[in-house]
Amino acid sequence: MLSVGRIHILTDTHLQSRFSHYDLARMALEAGIPTLQYREKHFSPDRHKEELIQIARLVHRHGAQLFINDYVELAAEIGATGVHLGEQDTPIEEALRKLPAFSLVGATVHTLAYYQRIRHLPLAYVGVGPVFPTSTKDPGYPPLGIEGLRQFVEAITHPVIAIGGITPDRARELFSAVPRLHGVAVLSAYCTAEDPSQVARELLQALPPS
Repeated sequence: MLSVGRIHILTDTHLQSRFSHYDLARMALEAGIPTLQYREKHFSPDRHKEELIQIARLVHRHGAQLFINDYVELAAEIGATGVHLGEQDTPIEEALRKLPAFSLVGATVHTLAYYQRIRHLPLAYVGVGPVFPTSTKDPGYPPLGIEGLRQFVEAITHPVIAIGGITPDRARELFSAVPRLHGVAVLSAYCTAEDPSQVARELLQALPPS
């Protein structure tokens, strides 16, 4: 299975209105970010589809990865790398049936009990969080903190992508404290930054030496 990138940037236009999804994707890709997640909970074909097609083309030109949050048919239609599914989104088994061969699926995991139910599936990665307090959305679970994240990473056999309140400094701290952590996903620290490109570069610099 294709290895998933270690730094994920989520694009969002609800936390801020200065940048479009395309603007955020372009800045991240030009900085060298390997993996994007397109997050638009109120997707409208009339308003968003053409922009998403342009993002997919841009991602392809940069040799990067594009995951669509939840919209399985849309991901298949535009040729995205795959989908990211929350616990309340499209069931993973259904998504795997609908996606083209070699598509990647990432899943959000808030509890190890849920992970035990899906661990047999061919997931590209598992998103775990929130690690730190975040105002992006209320997942209904308290922040894990570094020790809580470590427990998940040690119990999960898939690559783990940490999410929730992550900044470049916190990313560096997590990679140091949890050596088996595969990567981090960043939303608000990137999308609401005065200079998102700089945040993207700092995130890449936070990666430990390979």
